[in-house]
Formats: sequence, structure tokens, C-alpha cells
Amino acid sequence: MGKRKWNIILGTMILGFGLILTGCGEKQKKSTDTGDQNSEKKLTVAIQTSSFVTDYEDNFFTKYLEKKTGIDLTFYQMPADASEFRTKVSLMVTNGEEMPDVIICDNCLTPETILDYGSKGAFIPLNDYIYDEKKSPNFNKIPKEDQDVILQAITNADGKIYSLPKYEPETWNLTPYRMYINGSWLKKLNLQPPETTEELYQVLKAFREQDPNGNGQNDEIGAYGFLNGGYGEASPWALMNSFVFYNGGGQNGGLSLDENGKVIAPFTTEEWKDGLRYMNQLYEEGLMPASVFTDDDTQFKATLNAETNVVGFVSSGSTSVWGDATKSINFQEMDIIKPLKGPKGVAYTPYSSYSPSNAFFITSACKDPDLAFLLGDTLLDNETGLVARYGEEGVDWSREESDMEGNSSVAVYSGMYDKLSLVTTSNLWVEQQNQTWRNVNPRYASLKQGTTVGNKLIPFDPDSKNDQLGLVNLENYYPAHPEEILPLLHYSEEEAAAVTQALTSIPDYIKQSTSEFVIGQRNIDSDWENYKKELDSMGLSEWIKNAQSAYERMKKQEAK
Repeated sequence: MGKRKWNIILGTMILGFGLILTGCGEKQKKSTDTGDQNSEKKLTVAIQTSSFVTDYEDNFFTKYLEKKTGIDLTFYQMPADASEFRTKVSLMVTNGEEMPDVIICDNCLTPETILDYGSKGAFIPLNDYIYDEKKSPNFNKIPKEDQDVILQAITNADGKIYSLPKYEPETWNLTPYRMYINGSWLKKLNLQPPETTEELYQVLKAFREQDPNGNGQNDEIGAYGFLNGGYGEASPWALMNSFVFYNGGGQNGGLSLDENGKVIAPFTTEEWKDGLRYMNQLYEEGLMPASVFTDDDTQFKATLNAETNVVGFVSSGSTSVWGDATKSINFQEMDIIKPLKGPKGVAYTPYSSYSPSNAFFITSACKDPDLAFLLGDTLLDNETGLVARYGEEGVDWSREESDMEGNSSVAVYSGMYDKLSLVTTSNLWVEQQNQTWRNVNPRYASLKQGTTVGNKLIPFDPDSKNDQLGLVNLENYYPAHPEEILPLLHYSEEEAAAVTQALTSIPDYIKQSTSEFVIGQRNIDSDWENYKKELDSMGLSEWIKNAQSAYERMKKQEAK
């Protein structure tokens, strides 16, 4: 079957604010035909690309889908960068550019943007499909508990659903603020791992005063970190959770719920003040350097990987900050510890609930939305999801007992689940390939399915440091949060307009003020009321009011 080649001419548009933007993407011509040769079922898919995927047309997963659905897929390649992707979609919507039938991305569009495009008619509502079991058999096979979570996440403030989800609940990435202590120094000084903030203070004093790295210099850093880090490196937030729960400022700008289900700003509480006092004490006594608030990523990693280890305590979500951690002498000295108990017994860790992402949109340009929804619902099929994530069965992964024998995972070893569901048998995830779309697609995988995957190439070893991290995280970090967590809020257009300034400015102001309070540029007692007044002048009260409205609306929608 012949294919017409769709050439995209990169046009330059000079907008009023001087930004130069280019055309929407590049459409990839098929090299081979698959599926029903006589079929007229065709869809154009705009997909957020990955540099790891070498070809989307000549691709195992594409051919798998075409055979399963009978749909001929042609791809319109969009930028991998989320910001650039949003710009391309904005051009399509606002400038009347030719739209694809379907847009697929990895959580690039905010709920407010989706509501905007949906209300303008660029995305079609999917409610009538999703609530019809005949049209969405795979979505309706998802267990009700997870269905409810998904529906809450993808239902917009206008009550309409404009996307299909990716929902893969797991345990590791939800709690990235894992804390490490220098176990080698503890052993040398005959000290025990700290379990409370007071014990940490005493340990850090010993580190600072007793030259545990043995180089004869007073160069030991007690508590180190990187406040602007994006994956658990902001140790002040890890420590603050020994006083009050704070999610790190990412989801909902750091707002949370009190015990009565009311939206609060934890950074205005007396407990927050107590956390600031604790860190100010560390700073004043030379146990936490000011560089925690000023270092960038390069400086942070250079300090962690200094020729002589100088770090006593740090938090991080990834061991990659030590380079190849398996070969890093500095990392091998570090031991993960449990969340620390504060003076009132609080021992939380920054945590954001796993929110389903918006992954699949049908545009108003689609002439056959039924066909497009068939594709989307097929992507939510369990077997399809395994291929989407792991590649070709028998090549990239296996569920044969003989391949899984003797292997395990953190969840299985800990007794959370009985056995593995599969093992990976290739390095697909870290290599360039044309087996999958690298999981940029709608998908559902239960917590059990996602945490019972073994690795045949690197079998689980409870004695290895990396696998021990997983065990400690599952047992001690994953449950260390309040019972009720504020979900990702979906604001109406009016609410979004009212909170935009606060959402934009307050999280950065919290970082700045925390730094100033800790290093003594502001007095925690005498400047506290002015700090709160400044927050109100930035729109905090209005933000909390609208956040409460959005939360209550989401609860009502969930109850329907």
C-alpha cells in the first residue's frame, strides 16, 4: 500500500514577544506496511519522541498495535523536551495548524492547559467512551480502586475527560528524599546510626570535631545538600519532615491537608518554625554549610565525589549523584537511614501521591474518533502494556518459570507479594532501540505488576547495597507520610487565573526565605510575622481558598 510522504516545512514565526518558533514536527514515512492491506483505517499520531527510539514506523510495538487493531499508524514526531512539546501543541491549537488525529505525550500538559484546549474544542471529551464498557473494555477492566484514582486525576474542573491515562503506581520514585549517613565515619568513631534529629545533631558534631576522614584537616561537612535539586537532593526538606509534613514544594506548590481535611500551607506553621530553628542551630555550629543553599548540580556532585570523602550526611533520590555508585568509594561509605524522628515524634518524608498522568488526546481534527479511542483503549490492555513497557516477550522479557527461578525483587523478597510476574532479559531500557515507544503511551499497571519484575541480567541480591536501599525504602520511607495526601489539584479557569501569581512566586519565595532564616539573614522569631504577611501579599490566602474549592470539587466528583 503506497504512502504519501508528509514533508513539514519549518516556518519561522516572529511572535509579539520576540520568540522564534518553528513548525509542529516531522512526520515519519513508513518503510514497511503492516496490518490489513485493504484497510482504510488510518490514524496520524503526534508523539513526544525519545532519543532512545531509533524508528517509530519500523518498530516492533507499532507493528504489534497495527496487527492488534487493524489501524495503519503514521507518526508526527514532536519534541522530546516537555517545554518545546507544549509550545508545538500551543501553535497547533492557537494558529490553526493542521492537527493530527491523536496526541500522545508523557505528562507534558497541565490540567489547566488541558481544560483550556478542551473548552476551545481542540480536544474532544471522552466521557461517553470511558463510561461505556462496550467502547472501553480495557479501561473498565482496571480494578475499581485504581479506576477511582484515575478518574479523579483525569476529570477536569468542567466535569469532562479529555485524555486517557498512564497509571503505573510504584514505591521507589514517590519518596526520593532518602537520607544517607557516612557509615564508615560512624564505625571509626564508634557511633550508632541516628534515629532522631537530636541524635543526628550529636553525630554531626562528632563528625565535625574528630576528623573521621583522617586527613588531618577540618574539612568534614556535617549535613550537606542541594536545595535546588530536583530529585531528593534538597536535604533541608528531608529534615523539615521531622517537624511537619512537606512534600518538597513540587505537587500543588507544597500545600497539604490537616487532620480535618482542610488545605493548609505547612510553611506558615509553628512546626515549620521549629524545623528552621533546628537547621539554624546546625548552621550556627558549623554543621550545615551555606553552600547547601547556593551550590548547583555540578558543585553538589563534585563535593560528593571529592578525592577524600568530606560528606557526613546527605539526601538523594538517585545513587547516580555518586557517578557509578557500585564503584564509588565515597558512596560505599554511605548508609541509608530511616526518616528521623523530631522532638514531637514526627518522622515523615517528602511524598507526593502517584498521580495518573494525561497521556492520550483525540483532537477535533480526527474524522473517526471511535477508531482513535479504540487505539487508546487497546493501549490500556494488560498484554499491550507489557509490550509497551518491556518490549518483545521471549526477547526482552520472560514469564517462564525457568527464567524467573532463583530471582526476586524488593517487593517479593520483603513478603509484600508472593512471586515475580516476569523478568527482563535485555538492556532495552538503557539502549537505543526500535522495540517500543519507550513507554510514552497510555498504560495501566497495578502496584503488584510493577513491583514484581525481576532482572535476569542482574539478579536481585539482598546483600548488595543497591537492593538494600530498595528494602529500606519500601519498609521505612514508602509509608512515612500522613494518611490523607492532597492530590494533584485541577483548577477551573477562574481559579487558575486567581492562583497563577501565587503558584509562580511562592515556591521560590519559600526556598529563599528558608535559606535566609537558616543562615541568619532573617530572625526566626522577630521576622516571622513579616514573612507571613509577605506570603499573604503574594496571594497565599486566595491560593488556599481556591485550592480548597478545587479539592472539594474533586472529592464530590470522586463520590459520584
